[in-house]
Amino acid sequence: MKIAVSGKGGSGKTTIAGTLARALARMGQPVLAVDGDSNPNLAITLGIPKEEAQRIEPVPSSILQEVVDAAGNKALMLALPPEEIAEKYGVKTGDGVTLLVMGRVDHAGAG
Repeated sequence: MKIAVSGKGGSGKTTIAGTLARALARMGQPVLAVDGDSNPNLAITLGIPKEEAQRIEPVPSSILQEVVDAAGNKALMLALPPEEIAEKYGVKTGDGVTLLVMGRVDHAGAG
């Protein structure tokens, strides 16, 4: 099952996503939560202290590779299987959720 939470800024997306992820994990479901926000806060909602959350390394862009088909069309593909990406870059939370942080803007002009 894949669930996406979207909406306008300040509408509670992170809170809903984190609560849902924790509830599913507590019921024994394997949960991979992906924080795609440029200002990621899902780790905090998942119970990781703020200072620790700020030290989480985002998944590097090197997980994507450009491929060209016979017709010359370009596409981006994962360089590793999804399970390997989760294993290598995922952070386990207290409730059993695995978190992937996809990016972060560290300073002005970086994003």
